[in-house]
Amino acid sequence: MANKGPFPEFDFKWPNFDQSFWDRFSVPGIDTSALMESQKKNFDALVKANQKAAEGYQNLMRRQAEIMTETMQAIQESVGDLMKANEGKDVPKKQAELVEKTIGRAFKHMKELAQLTIDANGDAFKVMQDRAKESISEMQALAEKISSGKK
Repeated sequence: MANKGPFPEFDFKWPNFDQSFWDRFSVPGIDTSALMESQKKNFDALVKANQKAAEGYQNLMRRQAEIMTETMQAIQESVGDLMKANEGKDVPKKQAELVEKTIGRAFKHMKELAQLTIDANGDAFKVMQDRAKESISEMQALAEKISSGKK
C-alpha cells in the first residue's frame, strides 16, 4: 500500500518516464534516450543547485544567530561600562565610544552577511550555469546527429 500524504487531494501518480514512455512518442531522427538523459541531468543540476542554496542560507542563518548572541553580550558589557562611568563625568565619552564601536561592528556584520548571501546564490548559480553550458553542447551534438541522419 502506498504512503498517503497529509493532503490526499494532492496525491497523484507521476508517469513513469522510462524508455517505454518515450517510445510511444518516437519521432524519426530524434534520440529520445539522449533527450531523457539530458532532462535527468537538468533535474539533477536543479536539485544540486537547491542543495547549495539551502546550505548557504543555513550558514547565513547560523551566522545571524551568532551575531545576535554577540550583540546581546556587547550590549550587556556596554551597559555595565556606562554604569561604571565615574559620577557621570565619563558618560558622554563612553557613549561616543559605544556608538562608534557599534556602528563599526554593524557595518562589518552587514558586509559579512551580504557576502554569505552572495556566496550562497553564486554557488547555486554556478551549478545551473555549468549545466546550461553542458546542455547546449548536448543539443548541438544531437542536432549534428539529426542533420547527418543518424539516430
